Amino acid sequence: MEPLLRVEELVKTFRQGQITIWAVSGVSFEVFRGEAVGLVGESGCGKTTTARCILRLIRPAGGRVYLAGTDLSQLSERKMRAQRRHIQMVFQDPNTSLNPRFTVRRTLAEPLRLHHLGRETCTATVVQVSLLQKKNRSVEERLHETMMRVNLEPAFLDRYPHQLSGGQKQRVGIARAIITEPQFVALDEPASSLDMSIRIHIIGLLKRLQDELGMTYLFISHDLSTVRALCNRVLVMYAGQIVEAGQADDIFERPLHFYTRALLSAIPIPDPQARRQRILLGGEPPSLFERPVGCVLHERCPEARPLCRDHQPALLDAGGGHLVACHRISS
Repeated sequence: MEPLLRVEELVKTFRQGQITIWAVSGVSFEVFRGEAVGLVGESGCGKTTTARCILRLIRPAGGRVYLAGTDLSQLSERKMRAQRRHIQMVFQDPNTSLNPRFTVRRTLAEPLRLHHLGRETCTATVVQVSLLQKKNRSVEERLHETMMRVNLEPAFLDRYPHQLSGGQKQRVGIARAIITEPQFVALDEPASSLDMSIRIHIIGLLKRLQDELGMTYLFISHDLSTVRALCNRVLVMYAGQIVEAGQADDIFERPLHFYTRALLSAIPIPDPQARRQRILLGGEPPSLFERPVGCVLHERCPEARPLCRDHQPALLDAGGGHLVACHRISS
């Protein structure tokens, strides 16, 4: 089966004067149709930068991104605009991602206008209208249908963002992402700014949309409990690199990389009597001012060897598609 999304050796650097910051260093992975893949890691590890490079919101410094076989990284700006109806993003903070001067109606209608979707009138015969009804729905029909999909009444279409609650704003952000019926949606911490009760409703909404519409997600989060509830597979990122990847159950039940084990040990347990041994990483994350030579965790890993300092481990299959970048696995 061909993946819907394929990322190959993605690199992103930023310049500050004479200094180069290596935000993403050679990231590769695949996402298949209908999957929800979690991208997890601590703040600053490169998760959001990776997603923005995939969607060409920022230009990568190297690597390739393929969507359904099309190399997005090589497209001109004009051709990339045509692809954007197929690849969308839900941003972390709806307070900054929604235009405060746009009503909900205009926010949702804008992508339809840009991609020439929907019709206001149709002069076809009755038979033709019947055959093309789904494809040629009017803008108003699409707006109402999408609002209902995200559990918002159509009456909200004429409201401005400041007239909505935090959960309602994020639902509008989700509606804006799905209204063009995209093949792939990246979700950047879509529930982190909401309280727990609203967060549960948003995650439930995302799961339902995936079931109903066959959505394909890249779900970026540091909330590992939410990732386990929503995602089929998990990618663990540290210092701009993927250090472990596999089925969600394998990652959570049998973590192989020392960083993943430390990350999972920090998940809160909703039982005051339960105890879990916390794994604390000593030292500091590696500097991003130069591209790492060896394992990105070697200075903080108690199981590091001299080989780890000088040679970067490749992602190797430890069995059943469970990949880990660690020299202990390869030896």
